[in-house]
Amino acid sequence: KIIHSRVEDYQPEQRYDGVISRAFAELNTGLQRSQHVCAPEGFFWCMKGQYPQAEIERLNPEFHLCEVIPLSVPLLDEQRHLLCFQHISQHE
Repeated sequence: KIIHSRVEDYQPEQRYDGVISRAFAELNTGLQRSQHVCAPEGFFWCMKGQYPQAEIERLNPEFHLCEVIPLSVPLLDEQRHLLCFQHISQHE
């Protein structure tokens, strides 16, 4: 199900197994603002351009970086990455 809404305003009846964001915000901000819509065992998928090393270094320790997937976009000669996170207190 695709929802077009500001995540801060959206209150789902049931939390989602996965939350995807694209061009949303710095990682900490995006993860904090969207954690209320993600199920306890769910994942956050964040699309970024260049590998966001500085944002990852500033990442709140309650969010665990599970995977980084470099993406190749046809006809685009720029970096793209998909980062997967889990909220640590949710999956412990």
